[in-house]
Amino acid sequence: MAKQYKQRPSEIIGLEGTYEAFCFDEACMYITSKLQDEDSPKPRFSDDKKTNKANNNDVIEWLNANNQ
Repeated sequence: MAKQYKQRPSEIIGLEGTYEAFCFDEACMYITSKLQDEDSPKPRFSDDKKTNKANNNDVIEWLNANNQ
């Protein structure tokens, strides 16, 4: 993912140099590998309003809002 986006996933949402950043990057890699499986269910991101996220910006905003 870092090669594709020219930065680590954790840097996109502002997690830098921490164990949490490492875990987030690892989770992103795992999810990406699972998404490549044809029969894998696709994730649906939702907030307390049950609003599904439709694109990368929506997901990044959701992650930032829920990163506490």
